[in-house]
Amino acid sequence: MAMYGSNSIGFFLASGYSLLASKLQGIAEKVAAAQTRTDGLGDAWAEHTPTGMKESTLSQDGAFYDAGTNLAHEAHRTPPTTASRVVCLAFEGNTMGKRFIGWSGAMTTAYEVLANLGNLTKANATYTISGNRDEGIILQPLETKTGDWNTESSDVDYTADPGQRVVPITSNSIANPSVVTTPIPHGLTTGDIILISGVASSSPTINGERTVTVTSTTTFTVPVNVTVGGTGGSFVKANSTGGGMAYQQVTAFSGFTGFVGKIRDSADGVTYADLATFANVTSAPSAEAVTVAGTVDRYLAYDGNVTGSGSITVFGGFARR
Repeated sequence: MAMYGSNSIGFFLASGYSLLASKLQGIAEKVAAAQTRTDGLGDAWAEHTPTGMKESTLSQDGAFYDAGTNLAHEAHRTPPTTASRVVCLAFEGNTMGKRFIGWSGAMTTAYEVLANLGNLTKANATYTISGNRDEGIILQPLETKTGDWNTESSDVDYTADPGQRVVPITSNSIANPSVVTTPIPHGLTTGDIILISGVASSSPTINGERTVTVTSTTTFTVPVNVTVGGTGGSFVKANSTGGGMAYQQVTAFSGFTGFVGKIRDSADGVTYADLATFANVTSAPSAEAVTVAGTVDRYLAYDGNVTGSGSITVFGGFARR
């Protein structure tokens, strides 16, 4: 993961509560693979064997927390007691299209008070989270809304995702369909949709969005009748087939009698369909993570639907798998 300065932290939310310090010295995440001791009596060296499990730990060290009623210091001293927590951390800022990290599982907190200065308390806070860890994209920044809305006019395009693997292309053949060769395993499955760019000399061009048929680990075909072969270029995926996890956090809610948030996807950026629907929200704080199976199309957007009048502060994001 890239490292970012503290000013770029967008939010740190756990089940609708903001755990971000008022004055942040630094925040860090550590992912470790668990191991177990497998040595025995008489062995000369300690032996450790991976268990196949991972653990994620977050920490805010030497940070200053508000010490007033219902503020961050009090929340850490008496954290919510729910067994399972939905946690979202935005390292790159609170901006649509930027990445966030999401967790859904049990969360334990260690809170060490260091000093007190007026209404701010200096402390170290460490959080250990079990369950899945996802890297996703912000579709709805943490903002306050007062009516129905959606983000379809400024949707998030998977082909522009900075976390995408860019696969180089060696050449494409004179054939119908044209055979594309890559210098490394392409990782595709028949039926995947990809976006090809930068291929030179191919006539007609194979650049653009194409559906692939896999023929080997380093070759696949695209449905173009090529009469002059091409070279170079690269591709990224334009859809994903492993499902994913939809995240929503509501930190404030007033006036409305209900709110339903949705993640929607589209193959063309024009026609959208519901991908994940969160449960009706009637109070805050609240949070939910919804598992999605199957194909996720190229474009993603967030849709918010309120009942009555009032205001709501909400974040929505999605992590492909």
